[in-house]
This record gives sequence, structure tokens and C-alpha cells, in this order.
Amino acid sequence: MDAETTNFEVKIGEFEGPLDLLLSLIEKRKMHISDVSLAQVADDYISYLRSFDNLPMDNTANFILIASTLMLIKSLSLLPGLAVTEEEKESIEDLENRLKHYQRIKELSLHIKARFGQNVIFGREPSRESVIVFSPTDEIKKENFLEAIRRVIAVFPIKEKLPETIVRKVVSLEEIINDLTSRIQTAVKMRFSDFVQNKKEKVRIIVSFLGMLELVKQGIIDIKQEGHFADIEMETADVGVPRY
Repeated sequence: MDAETTNFEVKIGEFEGPLDLLLSLIEKRKMHISDVSLAQVADDYISYLRSFDNLPMDNTANFILIASTLMLIKSLSLLPGLAVTEEEKESIEDLENRLKHYQRIKELSLHIKARFGQNVIFGREPSRESVIVFSPTDEIKKENFLEAIRRVIAVFPIKEKLPETIVRKVVSLEEIINDLTSRIQTAVKMRFSDFVQNKKEKVRIIVSFLGMLELVKQGIIDIKQEGHFADIEMETADVGVPRY
């Protein structure tokens, strides 16, 4: 925090804020803080504000707030029968209390500057800043560093190489059924061995066998086998196709 920020004061002319102005006007007339005094200095307060060509915006609200309260108090003094709300009554009482507290603070602050720093109650705490110094021991050597690095590398997880597997496309049962249906309708009659003669893979032969059974189940073809392990003869079950 620089000196300019530390010495910052809010002042309007010779006064440090609206309470300071109002209290000075009351003391100038040698009055006590009361609603009667506030009513009598209301015009002086408003006149002082009107003397400024440009009232600083950051303090305008506080000065206008007190000015409005003073005008209310003056209205009550001129019109004793004027009814006020509970909020307006609290505003008048709040202004009186604030002025009394401010007056007391100003009285007590007269001797602060002369007494400041005379009797120190709390000493200044020592600085918490610490200077970091690297002081290696005898164990810290190049060889020990290298050994520590080796031990760290030794516990690294080993990258596991998974075996590669070539996934081949397997013919679907639907493809086999369509192929077999097309060929049996063309040839009318054929042997199972002729159908799978180019299918050297065991999986394709098994799928072909399952496709044949599915066509039998659907009543599309008929099959016949003369004996165990004999070849299977297939022919279409379509009524419109002559049988041989």
C-alpha cells in the first residue's frame, strides 16, 4: 500500500463528509444535538451544498440522504401536526444517534496523534519469510543420485505387449442360406459335398450344414442320406418343379 492510499481522506471543502459538516454547523451556532438544532441548521446545510458547482459523485448520496432527513425534521418543526411514518421516525433518531457518536469520537481523537506510538502494547511480529539454503549431506553424491534413479526406473510398470490376433470375416448363416437356395433352385437337385467343395474352412462347412437344416425346417428343400457318413442329397421341395 503506497503513501497516497494510506493518507486518503474523503473531504468536501474543509469537511470530511456530511456528518462532519452538520456537526460543525451545530457547534458554530453553539447548539446541542437535537431535532430542534437540526431543524435550525437545515438551511445552512442546504446552502453549503448549493455553493458547490460540482459535488463529487461518490459522496453525493450521503450528503443528499442527510439533507432529505433535515428537510423532514424542519417540516415537522413548522407543521407540528404532520404525521410521519415509522421509517421516517427511525431515520430522524438514527441521524441524532450518529451525530452524538461522531461528536464523541472527534472529542476522543484530539489526543491520539500525540499519544500514538508512546506505549506499545503489542510488539511487531518477526518476519515469517525464510531463506531456503541447500546444504547437501555427505550421502548426496553423483553415484548415489544415479543409484536412486535406477531404483525408480526399476519399479516402473512394464509395458505389456498383447498378442495380435487376425480377425477373419466369418460367413453368416443368412449368406449361406441365400446361396444354397439360389443354387438348389437352379440345379433342382445337388449333393451337399458339391455345395461345400470350395469351402475348405471348417467353419464355413459347419455354417453350410446349419443353413441346409434351416431350409429343410422351412420346407424349402428335401434331403436324403442312404447310410452313415454317406453323402447328403438335396433337392427343391417346390411343387412346381418336377422331381427326378
